[in-house]
Amino acid sequence: MDTPSSPRPHPDTPAQLHRSPTRAMVLLGLWCCTAALWVASPLFPLHALRELQGATGGWLSVTLTTAVGLGVVQLAIVFGPGRQTPLDVGWRPRAIVPALISTVALWALMHAGTLAWSLANGTALTPAPAWAAGAGVALGPVLAQLLGVALVEETVFRGYLWPQVVLRLRSVASARIAWVLGLLLSQAWFAALHVPVLLSRGLDGSALASTLLMLLFVGLVFACVYAATGNLWLAVGGHALGNTPTLLVTPQGPHPTMWLLAGLLAIVAVAWTRRVRAAMRSGQSAWMPDAARGAA
Repeated sequence: MDTPSSPRPHPDTPAQLHRSPTRAMVLLGLWCCTAALWVASPLFPLHALRELQGATGGWLSVTLTTAVGLGVVQLAIVFGPGRQTPLDVGWRPRAIVPALISTVALWALMHAGTLAWSLANGTALTPAPAWAAGAGVALGPVLAQLLGVALVEETVFRGYLWPQVVLRLRSVASARIAWVLGLLLSQAWFAALHVPVLLSRGLDGSALASTLLMLLFVGLVFACVYAATGNLWLAVGGHALGNTPTLLVTPQGPHPTMWLLAGLLAIVAVAWTRRVRAAMRSGQSAWMPDAARGAA
């Protein structure tokens, strides 16, 4: 049976995670559902937010204002009634610089893919149109991700919800099963919350199903990035680039997100291999290190 303070399912974070009250998780779920329905409804002030976006040259985008407005409430629930500390959800200050370096490297890899395609096919590189429209138009979308969408979603679904689901499953399942099942359930919930917006965009049937599967896959990838590296900020950076690549040139060849995915999977493979080797030297489990020895 889990105690109020239980082991985390992620490495390199506090060894003991504060168990969040169930009522806080229910409250968070209700707020997320309400917000998703509101954003997809005619009541959402899209026109007013677009005017604000235009008036600020793209810096205060619809995405940024919406994500920050709704995200503040989500984070207030997590840190308030949810009884979490910043470290509980992966907000480690010392991990910011490594995450920035890795994110820039991933951004460079996305450019390298286009450059390689251009050289192989003899096609000219052309500046991305967004930069000609102004810095706000070019950088506003990625700013909205780093300060809004990516930050909130990684914190809530990878840093908070996944560990909390694992804690509850540990009373009825082994560490490994709880880790995997908690991962699948939490990321399925992440994908499902996109349904109202996807329906409002006209997706249905196979298009809706394929998009939801893609979102589930994306959630699993970023969760694995966090689990392998212990660096939530890296997941935030990768998430931001995935939603808004923000290249300096017009992409050519495979979509830039394919290069991003390759880079993220390489990081996961290297980080996980290091964990396995460290576990072998210490004679402990690498699959669920926190359950066996606590986090580093």
